[in-house]
Parts: sequence; C-alpha cells; structure tokens
Amino acid sequence: MSIPPARRRGARHDPNVAPVTPPWPVYEDLHLHSTASDGTLTPAQLIDRVAKTTLRVVALTDHDTTSGLAEATAAAARYPHLTLIHGVELSVAHLNSEIHLTCHFIDAGNAALQDALTRIVADRAGRAREMVSRLVDIGIELDWDAIADAAGGAIGRPHIGRAIVDAGHATDLPDAFNRYLNPGQHAYVPRAKFDIFNALDIVHQAGGIATVAHPRTARDLHSYIGKLAAAGLAGIEVFAEKYDAEQIAYYAQLADRHGLVKSGGTDYHANGNANETLPGMNGPPCGTARQLRERAGDSQG
Repeated sequence: MSIPPARRRGARHDPNVAPVTPPWPVYEDLHLHSTASDGTLTPAQLIDRVAKTTLRVVALTDHDTTSGLAEATAAAARYPHLTLIHGVELSVAHLNSEIHLTCHFIDAGNAALQDALTRIVADRAGRAREMVSRLVDIGIELDWDAIADAAGGAIGRPHIGRAIVDAGHATDLPDAFNRYLNPGQHAYVPRAKFDIFNALDIVHQAGGIATVAHPRTARDLHSYIGKLAAAGLAGIEVFAEKYDAEQIAYYAQLADRHGLVKSGGTDYHANGNANETLPGMNGPPCGTARQLRERAGDSQG
C-alpha cells in the first residue's frame, strides 16, 4: 500500500480547508453530534436541521453517551422520510494511539454498554477538571461550574475550548485547540486508556457494530487494522471530514483489503467554523447503512 496520509490533513475542523463534496447525492450521514456531548444543537434541533436536507438516513453518535437518543428519536418521528440510527462514538485506545469508534444499531439500554459509558464519562470529567486547572495556572480564568452546566454530561475539550474563546483567549475553537488543548500544549491531558478490543466486545453485546472514525487520527492504523477486523470491526470512515482524493483512495484500499464497509459522515457539531461541512454535504454512498445493519445482524450470530 501507499504511505499513509498525513494525520492532520483533511481535518473537518480546519477552517483553511474547503468542504469535500462526493459525486453522488448525499442521503446518509452516519456521524452527527448534539449537545448531549459536544455539539451545539440539541438532539431535536439537530434532527430538525438534517430533515431539511437531502439526508434520509442519519446516526446520532455523541461522544461516550447515549443520553440524546430519546429526544432525537421523538423528533425523528415527525419526519416520515427520515430514519434515525441509534449510535455512540467511543473513545478508546490501542498501543500508543487514541482511536474513536463510531458505533451503530446499539441497544442503548444494554447494561454492559451503560456501565462502560459511565466509567468513560467519569474519566472525562476528571480530565476536564485537570485541563481547566492547568489553564488557570497560566492566567486563563475559567468557570468550571459554567463549563459543566454547558456540557450537561459528557464534558470534552470543545466545551473548554468554547469557554477559552468566550474569555477572549482564542479567536475560535480551532485556535483554542491549537494554542492550549492539543497534544503537546500546556493544558492537554491524555485520556485513561479504554481497550479497543474490550470496546468492540461491549458494542457487540449491545447488538451494534463499530467503525473507525476519522481514521487520519488513528496512528499506524494500517499496522493493526487486520486484528481489529478479526475482532469484529465493521468498517472505516472513508468518506469523512475533508479528505482529498488521495486519502479517500488510501482508506478505501485499506477497507477493501480487510473486508470492511466504507462508511462516513460529516462529524457535524454545528460549531459555525469557517468552511464547516454541513449535513447533506458529505457522506458515504447510498446503501452504506444497510451494509452496516447486515454486519450488526451477523455479529449476533
């Protein structure tokens, strides 16, 4: 295979890169976020937004929480043309790489899944407190209670980043990340490691399947993707973020080599950044959700 694409190229939050639009009509977006994690639209507002686009199949995949699914489901019932997939985005680790898994067709009431999410969210809160403490140490006074209230549950770096912007210490969210919150910056705190193979097992217990989200961020993915596929990984987000033709070709080849579904979505947070990819602008070919559902059925034997 060719050399893996640069890890920072094609980031969906990079304001200097224009959105990428595929040659097909975009009917599916399998990666969306709401205020249940770090988006800025409530689950109902998000559904109202996507219902006005070309989209027909969407997945709510908030970070490490399923708390927005009930509201999103009720909102989706108002739109007969729209199918909502229950999902979650899990933050996991393997070797020296942090990996995000977009998980679909999950049973949100599964006890093993909810126990894992409770542990992850608790780690998120401790990590966020440490980040805020480090920012205060360098003179950036932030209100922890206000950040926690705004997050409403699964606290992440975007919540802290928005507080930094509001306090006048960054121009926008990407600037806040680059100055303070990215790896190597003063306020960055690494996550506790949640093993990816354990995560895959829990997702399968909950009736779902998992795909690698925004694969550019998964360091050395090519070296262990075969092991993940053997453990039941269903796909890779090939049509994701702002990937150029070279990146799409690389991840498509990686998926084909290991028999994985070529998934995708906008990873929409409604941040309002310059050149933000909006729902309906990017996504996998029609029928991708059906392929993933078939994999979910296979995982149940």
